[in-house]
Amino acid sequence: MTTAETHAIHALWKTMARAWASADAALFASVFSPDCDFTTVRGDKPPGRAGIAAGHDRLFRTQYASTRLDARIVAVRHLRPGLATVEAESTVLTAAGAPLAKTHALAVAERTATGDWHLTAFHNMIPAIPKETAAVPQPTESEQARPKLRHLAIVAKDPEELAAFYTSVFSMELFHRDPDGSCFLSDGYLSLALIKHRLDGDTPLGMNHFGFHVSDTEATSAALVEAGADKPAERFTNRPFAEYRAMDPEGNWFDLSAHGFGGPRPPSAPDET
Repeated sequence: MTTAETHAIHALWKTMARAWASADAALFASVFSPDCDFTTVRGDKPPGRAGIAAGHDRLFRTQYASTRLDARIVAVRHLRPGLATVEAESTVLTAAGAPLAKTHALAVAERTATGDWHLTAFHNMIPAIPKETAAVPQPTESEQARPKLRHLAIVAKDPEELAAFYTSVFSMELFHRDPDGSCFLSDGYLSLALIKHRLDGDTPLGMNHFGFHVSDTEATSAALVEAGADKPAERFTNRPFAEYRAMDPEGNWFDLSAHGFGGPRPPSAPDET
């Protein structure tokens, strides 16, 4: 690969960093081909350059407002004249320089008929954690047995619109839809149910119930009865996200589940654009 080609490829990442600093989503997307195959770290695939611009415009206005991008090309492999693969590492930094997110990307760079270079494929990934730092403390037996708050449920007028809000602003993952339009999201630890409001029902909008992941539903049920609460009722539902429904002394509903509430599993070690 010639020095000119190498400089042209490096210039793509310099443009991305400059666009990020000025929150210019159109400029950021300009380095990608109109039909670029772009994959985010969460596996989302925005539709080409237009989708990349729309997604980054949202990021620049929400969780990555007033941030900058520190991008570094790790390796360039020349496949043939005008075509190369590129490995790059990027860090999103706050205005004060604190790191917010790190990614590792594998991209395909191609020279167009006009002589310009564009990225025709771009796959973002979370960098692997070095083995010496990947170990995490194992929970004690008492910590494993402790019930964990893992579920919240909200009755919503428009679950799809609300799901789009939580996925875009807080990067939650939509993992299930009910036929009635209810949406179920997860951040990897806690699931959020957005239950479709029924116009002919009497269930009010807003917070509806929460849920605990327990190791033993029978033992927890016995503890609830001993504490003066009603015995939890078994839930008969086609959604296998909770086995029992209970109520605290002030009438707040909550679920009990021994198998969890669905959605992505918590990462085994600490693990975005």
